[in-house]
Amino acid sequence: HESAAAAAPHARQLLAVPFVGKDVPSHAAEFSHPDALIGLTILAYRHEGLRRQDMRGLFNLLLESMGQEVGPFRDRPTCRMYAHWVELAGGHVRGAGRL
Repeated sequence: HESAAAAAPHARQLLAVPFVGKDVPSHAAEFSHPDALIGLTILAYRHEGLRRQDMRGLFNLLLESMGQEVGPFRDRPTCRMYAHWVELAGGHVRGAGRL
């Protein structure tokens, strides 16, 4: 079963309930319903927080999305979303001005 978990796609490794294939939870998984999977994943992230590798992946995705958008950086939707997240966390993005 460990080889099946290692062969699982990276995106499925980020879920709270381990899956070995499309719509096939591992034998140890009690909660295989998609709604339960989403809820348990959210609870796991709320309880444990994001791992450093998860944050790296998120920032890489943001950079990739921003690279596909056009216009000044401060006006791009991805940049505005990131600045909003930083403000919600109590911070400020330099050069973002009033978004």
